[in-house]
Amino acid sequence: MQALGRGLSRLIHFTTVLGVLAVTLMMLHITIDVVVRNIFGITLPGTIAAVSNFYMLVVAFLPLAYAEEADKHISVEVVTELMPTRMQGALRGFSYVFSALVFAAITRQSFLEAMKKQAVGTFVIQEGWKIPIWPSYYILPVGTGLMTAVVLYKLYLSITGGPSGLRNAMPDDVVTNAHPTARKETDA
Repeated sequence: MQALGRGLSRLIHFTTVLGVLAVTLMMLHITIDVVVRNIFGITLPGTIAAVSNFYMLVVAFLPLAYAEEADKHISVEVVTELMPTRMQGALRGFSYVFSALVFAAITRQSFLEAMKKQAVGTFVIQEGWKIPIWPSYYILPVGTGLMTAVVLYKLYLSITGGPSGLRNAMPDDVVTNAHPTARKETDA
């Protein structure tokens, strides 16, 4: 199963790089549009459509799985830290199951919606240009589908206790000891 974890990590790395490229391209696209508009008085056709229908979706949804792989989603552990280790593990498992169900539902529904948009050839018209946007509808199911896969894989690991294979995964004790707020009090 470690091979599956390494494969997921590669896919997560690839989608994260796509997110970084989307941010970079969006900045360049907007900058060029502003410069051309202020110097020559013309606008680049499709800037608003590209930013709102492509760049922003890639930036928002493709790196979701990266945050899960690296355990960087927001979590509040005020009460759970006080619970026994077994209870914490059970709650973690429940959160994986719940997350997998929610993200699987989002993936399914958004994929069905993307297929509908492709079938009708959804587009926007900006400054007289017809810009097809139906491909952008597939970004959400790709991001949430990868998130579902990571959460299911983490659920499997929490049940079996096997080695991860995920690039950013660390054993819980390493993460806890390395956390800056997890300093041990000493008598000095």
